[in-house]
Amino acid sequence: MNYTFLEEYRENIEPRIEEIDIYLKAGDGFSVGCVARLLSLCTEEVLAIMAGIGAFDIDRRVFLHIMATGSSRICDLFRRELALNSPPTYTSDDISYIYNLDLQDVKNAYQKLQIREATAFTIPMVFAKIPY
Repeated sequence: MNYTFLEEYRENIEPRIEEIDIYLKAGDGFSVGCVARLLSLCTEEVLAIMAGIGAFDIDRRVFLHIMATGSSRICDLFRRELALNSPPTYTSDDISYIYNLDLQDVKNAYQKLQIREATAFTIPMVFAKIPY
């Protein structure tokens, strides 16, 4: 059986996004260590980003700034999504860019599904057609 990006997404990206979402909804006063773990960053990088904006504590705003600035994979995904302004639908170029996937693989998935844009509903189907 071939491994697809859907499996990669469900195993390594989706759980992290869900964990971050729960953490953000829990409240303010986030610890540096927990933020570093959630975002797969070292504590030194988190502290350097905080120092860069003069932050002494981590609230939601600072957390999102760290996420938009950090060097990890999840931070890269977030930054790319922000760069596209979180569109309601995604072209193959968008999916390729956000998830750093081969554009031709994504275009092939769209072609197999006979779609021009993906929605939150169809993205898993696209991911299932992308070899990883």
